[in-house]
Amino acid sequence: MKKNFVISKQGDIEGFSSFKCSLCGEDFKLKAAEVQEDDVIELFCPICGIPSPIPTYYTADIIEHAETLVMNEAMDMLNDMFKGFERTTRKYKNITFKRGKPLPNIPPRALFENDDLEQIEFLCCNRKAKLSLLSKTIKPFCPYCGVN
Repeated sequence: MKKNFVISKQGDIEGFSSFKCSLCGEDFKLKAAEVQEDDVIELFCPICGIPSPIPTYYTADIIEHAETLVMNEAMDMLNDMFKGFERTTRKYKNITFKRGKPLPNIPPRALFENDDLEQIEFLCCNRKAKLSLLSKTIKPFCPYCGVN
């Protein structure tokens, strides 16, 4: 059985969302609407310039939130299965099954954005990003086209 989950995270004041390079570990922010456009297949890390698919840039809080949602769904499925198994075994005299207390759900952590990076505009694509002050001083790569 396939199930899709929608995870939404409020952007910062200017509508930027956090990303993290899985290779160099640098944090940066991009406008979520621009990243979700159909012509954006992969992103370039603004610091190391290496292109990767968008999901490799998800931050740890998004991944943790997704894992919590999946774990809670699995717990609900197991609880339903045990409830059904208990109901099924009631009609048999020699087989009894008594389920214990239901498996607990873990509340997902709240997702929020910190406004801690400096904005920069990439003239090649006419798009903006937010980088750390140190990253901004070196000549960063454009996250959309990779131009340095």
